[in-house]
Amino acid sequence: MSERTESLVSDELDASYDVVVVGGGGSGLSAAVQAARNGLTVALIEKMPVLGGCSAFAEGHAAFGSDEQAKRGIHVTKQDGFNALLDYSHWRADPAIVSRYVDNADKTVEILRDMGIEYEAVKVVAVDAPNEIYTWHIPEGQIARVIEVLTAHARQLGVDIFLETAVERIVMAEGRVAGVVAKDADGEPVRLGAGAVVVGTGGFAGNPEMFAHYTGYATARTMVCIGSPGNTGDGLSMMFGVGAKAFHSIGTSLIIPLMHGKTVMSHTTCAGVQPYLWLDSSGRRFTNEIVGLNSGDAGDVLAGLQDGYAWTILDSAQVDHLVADGCEVGLGEFIVTGTPLANLPVELAADVEAGEHAFRGDTLDDLARAMGVAPDVLTIEVAEYNTLCHAGADTRFYKPKYLLPVEKAPFHAIRMEPAVIITMGGIKINDDMQVVGEDDLPIPGLYSVGCDAGGLFGESYALTVPGAGCGFALTSGWLAADHIADTLKAPALL
Repeated sequence: MSERTESLVSDELDASYDVVVVGGGGSGLSAAVQAARNGLTVALIEKMPVLGGCSAFAEGHAAFGSDEQAKRGIHVTKQDGFNALLDYSHWRADPAIVSRYVDNADKTVEILRDMGIEYEAVKVVAVDAPNEIYTWHIPEGQIARVIEVLTAHARQLGVDIFLETAVERIVMAEGRVAGVVAKDADGEPVRLGAGAVVVGTGGFAGNPEMFAHYTGYATARTMVCIGSPGNTGDGLSMMFGVGAKAFHSIGTSLIIPLMHGKTVMSHTTCAGVQPYLWLDSSGRRFTNEIVGLNSGDAGDVLAGLQDGYAWTILDSAQVDHLVADGCEVGLGEFIVTGTPLANLPVELAADVEAGEHAFRGDTLDDLARAMGVAPDVLTIEVAEYNTLCHAGADTRFYKPKYLLPVEKAPFHAIRMEPAVIITMGGIKINDDMQVVGEDDLPIPGLYSVGCDAGGLFGESYALTVPGAGCGFALTSGWLAADHIADTLKAPALL
């Protein structure tokens, strides 16, 4: 260790704490509050002007065998959760991490309820989606309310919260974590000593270069990030800087289909994810559209397309159906499955008027020209699809239902693009949330939680376990804090 680092730790500290938590999202807040409840002194550092990170946009979190499930007659065991996560990952997830999570996620429900959180539902995202299990615990006010409650508890417990302060590096001394160096909003250095550092900075979805490097998607650098703009991989970089080992699925991400410039509240976006007729940039059908029932899988499909977008084709009968009868698949709790898309006609007309990402045609030829595809290709593709619909059997991609022909003018095309919400799983940890080095041994005093921590997922986010990511964030935070409290009381164990 350099003399400068030793001097920094011993002589130049602005303050010293038992625990410094880097990142003020759900995982960081959970860690900070639990550490303070355990009697430790805590600093929470967040580079954005507000707390919450991506967790502030989440609707609910997963738990297994909770009393909230039991009182609703829902039987989901810890074994069910373990099997679902491992099976979905093709056993590329870390069984020890998965086991620790599913065994403790029900306690997260109890911890939050003791703080005043009430739950209004336990559900799945889409009833028709295959293999989903009822793990999605929806608090009143969703996770934004959880962030408010955790923040209030942190302040009440005496956690020092630093906003608009960016941690630049983790300081090591004598082979263990000793603190962090940061810069405040004025560019002034902040040097904090620590017995332990917890990193929960939310992954790297907001860093196009890092996202492209680890995911390999051809359109990664231009993919829209709809998560927290603060998730730029800072935590991963600083952990790598002190010898942390990468988890093998570091490029895992949650990508969903979205109409460019729209939000998950948009009725046009919701129409675009319906499992009707999807075409690639050349105007050809390319997949079984039933994938739309799982927004994460659908996002992966779009991200894998060479041009990075697809068209959803609607005729006027389908538009009328979505308005009168409701959507086949919703957008989480923002637009619940089955909701009538009452705003769709007006919103779609405005999108067509804008002339960039939605088009209308009185004939299929007109629609094709507006989309920029060959009219004969579109006409033949629609005719072949309609034949399958009328036969009641999709012998091309084997879509089992939603075989609705495209016949009644006018026709619409909605351009759908992949949008990344979060990345999950960068750093290898053990089941105490300790960061593991290249020698596969814990780096003393260093912990990683939430989306920065690896082990819960394989190649993609497991939407068959709704709320898994947010549940892991909240659960891993307090698990790390408990382990820190135990080890700081027994230093020899470090």
